[in-house]
Amino acid sequence: MTKKWLGTWPAQCSLCGTSLAEEKYFVDGIEIESRRWALMCPSCFKYSGEGLGTGRGQKYDSKTLEKLEG
Repeated sequence: MTKKWLGTWPAQCSLCGTSLAEEKYFVDGIEIESRRWALMCPSCFKYSGEGLGTGRGQKYDSKTLEKLEG
């Protein structure tokens, strides 16, 4: 069974404002500095994301909303 994003279609990165529809994937994960959950574009996740896995973050395809990792 394929897992998918269940919320409303994510519009933009919570950190930099980039449109997530234009990215290959997005991450719903913990931001290192604030320790809060955020929707992140690939670039912000690379520099500010805690990682992938239970309690850390999940990676989703921006077009299909299917879960890729985490």
